[in-house]
Amino acid sequence: MTAGHVRPSAVDIARELAPSLADRAAEHDRESSFPHENFDKLVSSGYTALTVPKDHGGGGITLEELCRAQEILAGACSSTAFAVNMHIHGLAMIAAMDQEDQHAWAYRAVVQDGAVIAGGFSEPGIGGNWWHPTTAATPVDGGYLLNGRKGFFTGFPAATLLFVSAADKDDRGRPKPLGFLLPRPEKGVEVIAEWDAAGMRATGSHALELKDLYADSRYLIGDAGQLPLMFMRGVHWAWCSFASVFLGTAQAALDYVAAAQRERRLAVLDRTIAHLPGVQFRVADMATKLAAARAHLYAAVRADHSVDVDPLGHYIEMSVMKNAVCKLAHEVVTLALQVQGGSALSSKNPLQRMYRDVVAGLLVPPNSDLTAEWSGKQSLGVPVLDEPRWGG
Repeated sequence: MTAGHVRPSAVDIARELAPSLADRAAEHDRESSFPHENFDKLVSSGYTALTVPKDHGGGGITLEELCRAQEILAGACSSTAFAVNMHIHGLAMIAAMDQEDQHAWAYRAVVQDGAVIAGGFSEPGIGGNWWHPTTAATPVDGGYLLNGRKGFFTGFPAATLLFVSAADKDDRGRPKPLGFLLPRPEKGVEVIAEWDAAGMRATGSHALELKDLYADSRYLIGDAGQLPLMFMRGVHWAWCSFASVFLGTAQAALDYVAAAQRERRLAVLDRTIAHLPGVQFRVADMATKLAAARAHLYAAVRADHSVDVDPLGHYIEMSVMKNAVCKLAHEVVTLALQVQGGSALSSKNPLQRMYRDVVAGLLVPPNSDLTAEWSGKQSLGVPVLDEPRWGG
């Protein structure tokens, strides 16, 4: 960077990229194709280096800056915003655990070489409980061999670095969860099912199988067994930025449907549909729900994230927020379809894509039932991790 040059803000970059992302969103959704050109622009603009610490040449941006920018990207292309979120919030979580610059090599790769991270924590049979991976990490000389299956490995087509979870055994034979950030290997990772879904179709969230994937010990994130702590300490980066994606999608739906009603006319009216009370009431309801979602999100963004005293309480607080925001975002887009009417279901109408994308917010972790259970126990003074979970 030359002397006197001012680095563009995250929001400025997002605003500059948004029009071209929006132009390609329908095509990638229709073809279920990964938006490589979007990622190329995200890399060349510096967006993918925004959460790299400043000491390592990155943007070192705040959580609020990230969420504001992600809202804008999601309004243009939800899939692109969702996919890059795996990279950008993953970097922030890793940096929060990196006490000795263990991952300086990765920061350099992102800043200098345009490296992109894809994350793999979802697995068949764990119900979104990322703290307890079933992928086996078998100790070998210098590292581990990883064997298991990963679902929803979002952003994999663009990935040059893999952020994966696995589990070793402790001295008592209990699972010891581990996290790794390692270069994408030439062998040991196989795509077993390409992403083909109703929503978020351009995220490249393939299912993978890890077969004797060698992970050098230097690629461990934190100390062995600290994966749950990493999630709890850094969850604000994950759940807030996820929520901002779905909030941005809902805002785009309101913007679209409001503009459309200002132009639409019925033969029996001498004015636009925007003058109908029912349309006005629904649009007002959309705006109210969006305001509530945005207030909840940014209250969480600005909360105290020094969580060493109560990391589990912090995790619960952020999870409650994420689920509440995503539920409201889904309600907003549902109302947008009702306002627009049957034409919203046309494949050429962006509302149907926004609806399919926003539904994902209700389905991605954290599990809503478990979050409600933990939050209720916390409020009632019942030990959160008590077993059995249900008495009777």
